[in-house]
Amino acid sequence: MEQIKLPGGETLFQERLANGLQVMVLPKRQFLRTFGILSVHYGSLDSKFELPGRGAVEVPPGIAHFLEHKLFEEEEGSVFDRFAAWGASVNAFTSYNQTSYFFTTIDHWRESLAYLLEFVHTPHLTEENVEKERGIIEQELRMYADYPEHRIVATLLENLYHENPVRLDIGGTVESVRSITLAELQLCYDTFYQPGNMALVVVGDVEPQAVLELVRSSCPAGGNGQAVLRVDPAEPSGIVKPWAETQLPISRPRYMLGFKHDPLWRGQELLRMQIAMTLGLRLLSGRSSQAYAQLYGEGLVDDSFSASFRGHPRFAHSLISSETDDPQALHGRLVQIIDGLKAGGVEEGEVERLKKGFYGLFLGALDSFEYTANRLTAQYFEGTPYYSYLEVLAEVTARDVQSALAEMLDWERSSVSILRPVQSHG
Repeated sequence: MEQIKLPGGETLFQERLANGLQVMVLPKRQFLRTFGILSVHYGSLDSKFELPGRGAVEVPPGIAHFLEHKLFEEEEGSVFDRFAAWGASVNAFTSYNQTSYFFTTIDHWRESLAYLLEFVHTPHLTEENVEKERGIIEQELRMYADYPEHRIVATLLENLYHENPVRLDIGGTVESVRSITLAELQLCYDTFYQPGNMALVVVGDVEPQAVLELVRSSCPAGGNGQAVLRVDPAEPSGIVKPWAETQLPISRPRYMLGFKHDPLWRGQELLRMQIAMTLGLRLLSGRSSQAYAQLYGEGLVDDSFSASFRGHPRFAHSLISSETDDPQALHGRLVQIIDGLKAGGVEEGEVERLKKGFYGLFLGALDSFEYTANRLTAQYFEGTPYYSYLEVLAEVTARDVQSALAEMLDWERSSVSILRPVQSHG
């Protein structure tokens, strides 16, 4: 197996099997717990793709999430009960670009890993259980629609994007879920759930070769051998709407500002932009930043104030949000502060101080089995070199941060989403 030295001194073992599955093992000596995650490079963005002999195929939004639910269905018994009998827990999640199934256990890691591979590769799909699950997912979507955090993000992404599926809920809509058919679920499973489109990460006190041998004996010999051809819609440069306000039964207004970016970066350049923009936004929202002290002192933000950058090969945006009593006043001050940073307010000393903090956070995060495994998986699919993070971080300068903020925080490509408390009448 290929061996890669990680910044914390540990060694990552990896190998791509003959069937195409990428296997990564990170031994953690003298730890009791083992964590395993099997991920499919398939998420809510993949609602349109090409098939040999059929051309472009478009399916309803939400199918990736629907499949995640259905793979826990067995002909007899429950996947959850099987893992619980070994003292293990199992769960899954779907994101924009991947679906992941994972377990954590102290004992019986071999049985847990073998069964993880088995149930993901043997779907039990019938008209009856698909119809049953449809109602469960509809209830889940209706529930999330009432969550303030979910609603404000959903509204903002609809304001920013015309066509990109990132504007849609990962679970789809009630209408799209109702239209999903058994044949479409099976088609998407056959297209995306093949070893060459998957990655497995195991973290714990395990022998890499033992993991590899177990995977070889438990995993299918191969998939359909066809590369997945994803089709992304043409996304206009501009936004849909610059401002939107919604009422919800909440006690205090919520404000969110978003900037839409062109996803132009790949590989190490994507990692570099992720670092530069995260540093830049930390100058705005970091608890020790001058900007946060000003906004907090003026009573415009509280400890919910945050800022983040999402950079991906298929979409990119920055989000800034907070609860606030005066959304308009907060927006006005943010315009002033952001324009000040863009015009030359990025100080080298502040960037270097933040970089030291990022260095410590990265090394500390290596102790988290879940975080490390998820980053290895996500960055494998994105093509960004996770183990080069500290090297790239050291290279990023205040000038890089300044340039990124000036280019990315374009007011012509920004939008605001506000949630206000429901106004009583009478």
